[in-house]
Amino acid sequence: MNRSDHERLTDELIGEATFSLLKDNGPISMKLLLERLQQMLSVEQDGQRRHVLSRIILEISNDGKDSTRRNTKSERQEWDTDGRHSSSNVYPLFGNSPQANRNKH
Repeated sequence: MNRSDHERLTDELIGEATFSLLKDNGPISMKLLLERLQQMLSVEQDGQRRHVLSRIILEISNDGKDSTRRNTKSERQEWDTDGRHSSSNVYPLFGNSPQANRNKH
């Protein structure tokens, strides 16, 4: 399984667990999500899904401190196109220059 398939399956499994919590009309928390993922793991037959479920559970249990975190610092820096290492989460899509013609039609 390549990385994108692994990420897609991860998103799908977390979505399934979250959706099942929503259907129960109860509270949603990381603890309850973790419990639901563990329930899913206990009944899952597919080896690939079991592997991904166990990785998700490990990551959540470690509070995201596992080395398999999906948004590492180096990945976040790839978005920093101008080399600044600021804490801003706003990135210009079309450059930093002011708009040449500011007249609106």
